[in-house]
Amino acid sequence: MTFNSLFPNNGMIKMDEIHNHFVKHTTDIFDNIFDSWSKIPSFPFYNVVKYGKGKYGLEIGLAGYNKENVLVEVKDGILTVEGKVEDKNIDYVQKGLAYRKFIKQFELASDVIIDEAEMVDGLLKIKLGFKKPKEVEGIKVEVK
Repeated sequence: MTFNSLFPNNGMIKMDEIHNHFVKHTTDIFDNIFDSWSKIPSFPFYNVVKYGKGKYGLEIGLAGYNKENVLVEVKDGILTVEGKVEDKNIDYVQKGLAYRKFIKQFELASDVIIDEAEMVDGLLKIKLGFKKPKEVEGIKVEVK
């Protein structure tokens, strides 16, 4: 076995091979990252707000929606906000506002409840609270 059989090209690696390998693999990585980001629904945009000690909420931007077109529900620890739009026959010259059906979901901790939800100036405000812990009666533990 000789050096040349182990390292063809006298141990020199062609720069175009390195470049092609690098470009192929980094392109695949970035394509996968950006492709997965594009699948995360970003509409509608929202804020998480702290109102005070132990008081939090969500503000969801819903300009153009009214409370009749928005459903807010909690099921199995998932807060779901769903918006539906009526199909209006409007001939837009330019359409820059998003009016579309959407579903936005948030996983809630087991002790979180919805205190209230209201639509104010195009913002859906959902105030969150916590369940009061049940008082646990004293339990006698037998020591063995």
